[in-house]
Amino acid sequence: MKIRAFLTDNRKSLLGLGLLSCMPLVFSSLAAALLLHNESWLLGLDTMQWLPLYLLSAITMALAMTPSTFIALISGYFLGWDATAFMLAAYLLASALGYKAGQFLDGGRLLRSLHQQAKVRQFLDGLRLQEWPLMIMVRLSPVLPFSVMNLLMPAIKVRFNTFLVAGFFGMLPRTLFSIWLGIQAKGLINLLQSPDDNPSSAIFLIFLTVLSVGGLVWLIQRTARQILSGNNH
Repeated sequence: MKIRAFLTDNRKSLLGLGLLSCMPLVFSSLAAALLLHNESWLLGLDTMQWLPLYLLSAITMALAMTPSTFIALISGYFLGWDATAFMLAAYLLASALGYKAGQFLDGGRLLRSLHQQAKVRQFLDGLRLQEWPLMIMVRLSPVLPFSVMNLLMPAIKVRFNTFLVAGFFGMLPRTLFSIWLGIQAKGLINLLQSPDDNPSSAIFLIFLTVLSVGGLVWLIQRTARQILSGNNH
């Protein structure tokens, strides 16, 4: 596959990946400023009054404006464990919207480009047979951005139901842990400036990273072995 032709054919998807990677930093900074300015007002809201804000957060997560971990941290700080149901529902909605946005941005071009190479096509077809563990590991990993995976997973034809359900279970440990970190925060400004100050946070993130990367490497190696074994018969 010629690199130049690949880049030309997938410029819309690659541009989308670039934007999805940069946008969270900009919008999270703006959101943090708004939260600090309105902290006392937000603390005065009851649980149900947060519903419109969670609907808004689902859209901002889907469009890569705010990372899901950022929303979970804020949720824990303001609502404690009462935020769990809202956060999980917002996450599912954000995943669904993100999947559809990924399909719109790519339109199948990335998969068609990759399928021009027989070995790549075999590998992706094999990987899709293991899409449940793939989605769980992708969402479990702290180093793979939520929004970027919203573009890549639909592009390689991971099924919508698997994307939602397996992704939900993969994201659950990080989401609950982030809510707990928000609950432990002594102040909003400390939470926003140093969310990882808690030693248990670093240990947990390292554990998730090792587990998810190890799982992804195992899936890739297993798929490669199956392809090689099939080619030898």
